[in-house]
Amino acid sequence: MSLAHVLLGLLSEEARTGYELEHAMGEELEPIWHAEFSQIYPTLARLRRAGFVTLRLLEPRRGPRRHLYRLTASGRRELRRWVAEASAPPRLRDEGLVRIAFLDALAPSERRHALAAQEEIVSREIRRLRLAGTPPGFRGKARRAALERLEAARRSIRQLLQEVEVPADRATLAARKRR
Repeated sequence: MSLAHVLLGLLSEEARTGYELEHAMGEELEPIWHAEFSQIYPTLARLRRAGFVTLRLLEPRRGPRRHLYRLTASGRRELRRWVAEASAPPRLRDEGLVRIAFLDALAPSERRHALAAQEEIVSREIRRLRLAGTPPGFRGKARRAALERLEAARRSIRQLLQEVEVPADRATLAARKRR
């Protein structure tokens, strides 16, 4: 997936400035996509050279000029082509899961603390996204899928927390299994 296609998708609804595009990503696409201004503007320039977007300079009465980007007909065709195309299976670059993969580097007593900290981070992100509300249409469905993925990660971390515990005796283990 490329930032270019994400920008085309956001511009398919209305013309926007770079600032508005960055804001829309945060409001509508988080946590499935994020980009910085330093990535957005060069990508918009490439889209413009390719003929997928046009640029209009807005001269305000005060303050700096603003650049308003609008999708062209060829940009709309490119977006439709990309959306209709099947994608590769997801490849995660999940720092939390990579840290879990290397928990063997920690002493057993430290593993529990590391897992608990990771579980808290995932739980906070789930709460934050739920409080943010649901974007309209399929963006809301994509956010729901991202939330389900986070919930699955939290369940896995909680299971690992139980596995790294060293029960004092068999009675303690049996009591935990009944919960």
